[in-house]
Amino acid sequence: MNPINIAFLCSSTSWGGLEMNVLRFAKWFNSQGEAVSLWCVEGSPLHKESLTSCLTVQLIQRHKKYGDIINSYRLAKRFEEHQIDVLWIRDTRDMSVCGNAKAISKQKVKLVYQQAMQLGVKKKDFIHTSRFKRIDIWVSPLQFLADQVKAMTNFPPSRIRVIPLALDTSKFVESKDQAAIRSRLGLPEKAVLLGNIGRIDPLKGQAFLIRCHAELLNNGFDVHLAIIGEPTKNEGDAYLDQLKELTRTLKTDEKVHFLPFQSDVENAFAALDIFAMTSVGETFGMVTIEAMASGLPVIGTNSSGTPELLGFGEFGVLYEPENQEQFTEGMQLLLENAETRQAMGKKAQDSAISRFSNKEVLKRLTVVLQELTDKKNQTPQA
Repeated sequence: MNPINIAFLCSSTSWGGLEMNVLRFAKWFNSQGEAVSLWCVEGSPLHKESLTSCLTVQLIQRHKKYGDIINSYRLAKRFEEHQIDVLWIRDTRDMSVCGNAKAISKQKVKLVYQQAMQLGVKKKDFIHTSRFKRIDIWVSPLQFLADQVKAMTNFPPSRIRVIPLALDTSKFVESKDQAAIRSRLGLPEKAVLLGNIGRIDPLKGQAFLIRCHAELLNNGFDVHLAIIGEPTKNEGDAYLDQLKELTRTLKTDEKVHFLPFQSDVENAFAALDIFAMTSVGETFGMVTIEAMASGLPVIGTNSSGTPELLGFGEFGVLYEPENQEQFTEGMQLLLENAETRQAMGKKAQDSAISRFSNKEVLKRLTVVLQELTDKKNQTPQA
């Protein structure tokens, strides 16, 4: 079977989960033997990160979100030149220009949109319906997102696929020396350690977590807290400084440990005993499935995509956002029973391997792409 010629296009000049997943999926499909190219803006973080990969890179201009006909024509010609079979996008700002390029191109490109964000409002108007019509397959990473698409757009349900994001679970599953990792990170080797890993940002809920941790200490639970991550680039350390001051005010600073971003994130997870997902609303928390793959019990907000990731409470403890009483009750359940923690972590890990392993997810996506390209190559009968 001939390889599928896939162009992963992302015009974003930021660096976060959206861009990271574009690069991840491009690498995975490339290693699987497909003809993959990454289309990105010169000098963007995505471009810089791609330089250490084996990917073929095509540089594009930073186009306008809507009505950029000139760049649509440019892309259409380049799709013909490179004989692209499938155009893969994640960023909604690329939807208009890529949809127009698809319509213009003689290449008969199939357009796949891998959903990255929730739909905030209904999009059943003529303009959105026309734009969405050019998408051949809409991949929603969770069922609740697919349900939003069905309820809030006119996109045909038959062209929606529910296939999650993925990670290389093998890195998180392999056995690690927790004591050695904690020693290297300057963390207490024998304490029960609750942790949060991610961007330091008010929306991520670290201040809420620090207050809950203080209540646990006041209730007699000797638990330490690790907050691992860095502030959003170019936004300064004001919030991080506020968090540190909050620990001093609550007199918990000796049991709260702030660590910078860890490139070997699988080891950071291995240092923890319990993971806290405290974002008010996370569409698809990659750190949540990383924690699950690491075999950690997770306590997370009962909002957005987190309940579905945690099996609606089967693979973790859920609490309502900003509800400190529910959070501390859930934590007390985990802290009082080590066997419960271990059993929940094992179930979470088994679920992560079966649902989010990159090998399993790629199998499902490959079937979708083969169906698309088979239909493209069918010749009409006389």
